[in-house]
Amino acid sequence: MATVHAYVTNALTVDSLIGIAVRYQKHKPGNKLLLEAMPKGTFRIQSVRQFGEYLLINDGEIMLEGAPTVGMRNGRIALLLPTGEELYLLIQ
Repeated sequence: MATVHAYVTNALTVDSLIGIAVRYQKHKPGNKLLLEAMPKGTFRIQSVRQFGEYLLINDGEIMLEGAPTVGMRNGRIALLLPTGEELYLLIQ
């Protein structure tokens, strides 16, 4: 995770991702990141909501427990959780 932080050029908030069209690239798994409802192909980030300790993207398509560090570099968005879990999305 430290390597990714070193290369992040634009630190963002998750709310700033609303309206961006993305597609899933890869993730580093764990139990604080739930991707079971992740859409196939390209999708637009339409909503980001806090529900208890969870952060729901697109009404639960992506669920993160805790607020991630968000970075954008070379057409890729990295969502980095403090637990070491990571989610990468490609900007379309």
